[in-house]
Amino acid sequence: MDKTKLTITIENKQPVELTDFTRAFLAMAEEYKRYISKHDEDAVDGDIKLYIKEIRTGSIVADLLALAPLALPFMENSTTIIGFAGYLKSGIDFLLGKTNQNPVTEKQSYENLSAILAPVAKDNGSQIIFAPTTNGNVVFNLTLSSLEANAAQNVCEREIEKLKEPETGFHDKVLLYWYQARNDTKSQTGDRAIVESINPRSVKTIFATESIKAKMLLDENENPFKSGYVVDVAVETVGGVPKLYKITELYERIDLEE
Repeated sequence: MDKTKLTITIENKQPVELTDFTRAFLAMAEEYKRYISKHDEDAVDGDIKLYIKEIRTGSIVADLLALAPLALPFMENSTTIIGFAGYLKSGIDFLLGKTNQNPVTEKQSYENLSAILAPVAKDNGSQIIFAPTTNGNVVFNLTLSSLEANAAQNVCEREIEKLKEPETGFHDKVLLYWYQARNDTKSQTGDRAIVESINPRSVKTIFATESIKAKMLLDENENPFKSGYVVDVAVETVGGVPKLYKITELYERIDLEE
């Protein structure tokens, strides 16, 4: 059979924490599984997995094989291991700014890449080497220093932040008052309100209907900046931070100067 493997070498300066080491290889296995599900239409989920063939002494050197455990004997999957190694290289090259082509599109994949690099990123002066080989021939060497691993992790964090989806929560009968507002029913730019029970800072605010805005801001007999309003709001958050209020119901006005 064709002998193909992915050798990962961690040339550490300090002892590697066991949890970081374990998480790195669990993340590798998880990312390989995700790669297989997207790039190999014939593979059934769980059919092909990464196996550690050998861990050698000195630096941490691990040989990973892609095997189909249900085959007799274990069948090697050279194409998938070389493809996966190329995917890792492309992803890391993007994180380091070496290419604009980014194969990584999902939050979980960024988390996996960050975990794979963690043992080296935490160990100043260390490095990690990815070397896929087939029949003893090295396909390529990808070497990252601890500084580069740390930089790649930082980019992972930024990309994860970009991919965080807004979460909506509903708050019934809370007190809202205006930080700034525009007296135009058609405009929903520039309107910012404060709901202290949710967030002490002002948040961009929109309205479920134009009539709600008219009642709150266009009453000639009332100064909206001297008033509070009991309302229902839908709150959009990103990373747990409120980014948008949508007023869905208005119950009553309260004079804040009383």
